[in-house]
Amino acid sequence: MNLDELIRSDIYDGSQILAGAEGLSRQVETVNIMDAPDIIHFLKPNELLLTNGFFVKAAPDTLPRLMMDMQQLNCSGIAIKTKRFGITIPDDVIAEADRLHFPIIEISESKFSLGEILQRSTSLILDNKNEELQYALHIHKRFCDMSMQGKSIADIVAALSKLLSSPIVLLNDKRQLITSSKLSPSQLEELTGMIASALDSTHLAGASSTFCLIETRFRHYSHVLLYPVHTYRLEGYLLSFHGSPSPSSRYGLTMEQAVNVIGMELTKAQAVKERSRRYKNEFFSDLIEGYYSTEAEVFHSGKKFGLIPNVNWAVAAARMDEHDRTRSLHKRSSNLNELSISERDVQYEFIKWQLRGLRYPFKMFTKNDNFAILLAVDEMTWDEPLLIDELRARVDALFNDAGISISFGIGNLVTSVLDIGLSYNEAVKALQYGYQMNMNRFVESFQSKDTAYLFRLLPQDELRQFYEDTLRSFHQVDPQEREELLRTLRVFYDTQCQLVETSKQLYVHRNTVVYRLDKCEKITGLRLKDTSTSLRFRMAFAIESMIFPHGGS
Repeated sequence: MNLDELIRSDIYDGSQILAGAEGLSRQVETVNIMDAPDIIHFLKPNELLLTNGFFVKAAPDTLPRLMMDMQQLNCSGIAIKTKRFGITIPDDVIAEADRLHFPIIEISESKFSLGEILQRSTSLILDNKNEELQYALHIHKRFCDMSMQGKSIADIVAALSKLLSSPIVLLNDKRQLITSSKLSPSQLEELTGMIASALDSTHLAGASSTFCLIETRFRHYSHVLLYPVHTYRLEGYLLSFHGSPSPSSRYGLTMEQAVNVIGMELTKAQAVKERSRRYKNEFFSDLIEGYYSTEAEVFHSGKKFGLIPNVNWAVAAARMDEHDRTRSLHKRSSNLNELSISERDVQYEFIKWQLRGLRYPFKMFTKNDNFAILLAVDEMTWDEPLLIDELRARVDALFNDAGISISFGIGNLVTSVLDIGLSYNEAVKALQYGYQMNMNRFVESFQSKDTAYLFRLLPQDELRQFYEDTLRSFHQVDPQEREELLRTLRVFYDTQCQLVETSKQLYVHRNTVVYRLDKCEKITGLRLKDTSTSLRFRMAFAIESMIFPHGGS
């Protein structure tokens, strides 16, 4: 309890503040009684000393020294019966106590002995502690009930603001507003800006603290009480604004309970977010690996993750640069060692936050060591050079603001959602190329524009139809023989129609190759060495790997 609350009790009736009246807001946790000259060795912080002043009578110069030692120890003050031994407190001691805001209290008029004052003060402090505990339990239950009823963090902040009759602001760990109460938008913008500057320039973020804003137009909100909000890492800051430099102890208790419940709510939200993110990562991983066979199936499963039809797609893959993987985060979080267990999550949030405002809508997920950004693109607005410039600006910002050294690779545009995996693999290849060139913090696009790229610009249904029309005549053949004939035909074209080389690669006799090719001509009714026939079959075989990525036909 505050010293001011203690001396206003009937225990200290008739007491007089001799000096240090500005320090009556000091906390009193315990009371001690002693007249020995070495009393300082037995005192504790936030302890009030009761004395008859015998040691002062014996050695007057000990009082100033004791006062300075108690000030350094952060003791509550001295309550002294000066009349017991006819002691007079020197004017220079009074002046120094006033300067230090160190309370010296005259208790000669108290009807109680020092022993009784000690006993009754201790009892009062314990009763006060018990009341505070009961109050804390009550407030905690109130906020927990709100949580159990499904109330949001904004509702809890509004209830806290009503309880304290003070504006409340909740910021995230990036000093961005989560919610607030009792502040206009203009006040909110200015106050959060000043708070962010104060947090960046001081070490206030580690524990609960108070500080003062010097802007005179905010004199009613000039005193700020700050409580960090923790889960397994620092999540943000809960701040209250008030005009008094010393709100009551219950004020702080209420803030503490709100912080505890908000921390639990954020933990629940984080668990939901992590589960949702895991499902999203699994879905996109399956899509990239080719485990979906139809676009309808993809859009049905991906609807919850924001996949929409009738757009084109491109993937950018990002990876932490090799030299940066063992580095901790930048100044904002370097002093928070608990972040090491979730550094990848923090990096994910930093990257996602920096990518806001990108010219194309995107979905972000992770695969292996890569962060993947799936861009939904209108083909008419696709501008790869401009996208590269935007990503380079983000790469610089991530390094300057968060100390994250990261590089991007960009895959080609695809028209079918089933080809997202191809764009992702190209993005990864672009990343690998950049690293092979010993680059860091780069943005590299996949440059190869081969026939596969041209094929992907065509609708999947058209490609499948061309493939099936080309090989339709082989459907009348036994499946095992059909596979043998098509394999021979593919190798024949791959070896530029060289019979000897074809037989070598197939490990069969040259005559066997001739027999199989003759049979292919009979089945199709076409001359295999004809230019148009050769081109058609080559295109069909090239398309096959795109429409059947896991083999089969």
